[in-house]
Amino acid sequence: MSIKLIATDLDGTFLRDDKSFDAPLFQKVFEKLEQQNIEFAVATGVHQRRIDMIFKHFKDYPINFVTNNGARVIRSDNTVLFEKALPLDVLKDIQILLNHYQPRPDHGLVYATDHTAYMPRSNPKGMNQRYFQYFNEKKYFDDVDEIDQPIFKVTMNWQNHDESLFYHAAHQALGHRVHITETGTGGIDIVPAHVNKASGLKILAQNLSIEPQNIAAFGDGGNDLEMLNFVGHPYLMPNTRHKLNLLQDYQIVHNDNNHSGVLYTINQLITN
Repeated sequence: MSIKLIATDLDGTFLRDDKSFDAPLFQKVFEKLEQQNIEFAVATGVHQRRIDMIFKHFKDYPINFVTNNGARVIRSDNTVLFEKALPLDVLKDIQILLNHYQPRPDHGLVYATDHTAYMPRSNPKGMNQRYFQYFNEKKYFDDVDEIDQPIFKVTMNWQNHDESLFYHAAHQALGHRVHITETGTGGIDIVPAHVNKASGLKILAQNLSIEPQNIAAFGDGGNDLEMLNFVGHPYLMPNTRHKLNLLQDYQIVHNDNNHSGVLYTINQLITN
């Protein structure tokens, strides 16, 4: 097995449920990856600010990033290989959809850059408190015309609502002008059209001159599906909440995310 790039999702995959990971084991595994010239990438739905917080003790490590479900791709030397924001006309239609959809998101609604959370002023007070720690800045708006930064995704959550109903409503309203996917943590992300983890990983792999058959990837959610179908060595977490077992030639990680399943599997792969 000739693996030259390993990519992993974060929530429910690489991270424990408390959002931590085994730092000493990661350091050990990463040193082995470097010795064997194997690239490592984080492929996630979250934005760069939150990733930087997660890997704050490894900020000097050469890690590649596919963030915001593929809307940004950053090489380990901090070169931005790709970024695509939602156009203003699309943001306007998203705002109209969310203003009329019932029930309105009551657990979270953020228009996100990599460092700033833009939130409708009409959001219920305190609704996005859990997001605030992950952004450098939070700003409120009445209309998307007021947003003066590129928005890479719109994230929304409900406390007691079947998100699949909104998923279908958003598809009807927005069509192929966006890509709609789950967040990996029970919500919905709307990102630019033709953007997903696979498209981002493909850009990174081409830049690194690595073929898909030489890539291994780990995931557990619906927003990992395209990526897992793209790579030559897809790995599913045993605690996956979705029907990703429809993939062909996938393998199941033996340990779950709370027991460093990704790191132990990588260590086994590069030791054999």
